Amino acid sequence: MKKLRLMVILTLISFISACGFQLRGASSLPDTMTQLWLIDDGLNADQIRLLSEMLVKAGAKLQLSDANDPVQLRVKIISLAERNLADSAGTGKTLVQISKQLSFSVKRPTDVSALQIKMIERQMNIEQDSNNLLGTELEKVSAEKTLDQTLFSQLISQLKRL
Repeated sequence: MKKLRLMVILTLISFISACGFQLRGASSLPDTMTQLWLIDDGLNADQIRLLSEMLVKAGAKLQLSDANDPVQLRVKIISLAERNLADSAGTGKTLVQISKQLSFSVKRPTDVSALQIKMIERQMNIEQDSNNLLGTELEKVSAEKTLDQTLFSQLISQLKRL
């Protein structure tokens, strides 16, 4: 009897814990935002691909035109000027802050004009080594991709709240 009781309890615990794992990350865009027409305002191919993948993962169905009256999402990213935060003359290392700003607007088919343009800005500090220019450039490219991903995540988070 104790073994049966223990088996039932373990089975119930496994069902309950499995349910929690399925719910994690299942949040999606509102129903009014599922049909999207992504209008990139100067994004490069990698940024368009990354944003498209993230939007689809969030539940959006991307369209290539304004057929079927999709919600228009206009996105633009600009790189802001780099700032030197610290410089170590003896070692040739510099701490640099790179910044990017994402601006976006949303226009629903029923709206006469787009919603107010919203901006998201993120920064990242990287250490540049003047003795290793190739490594420094690769680190900068990697940091910029991380910033893009962070900005797109923030964008999708804000779209979920509209």
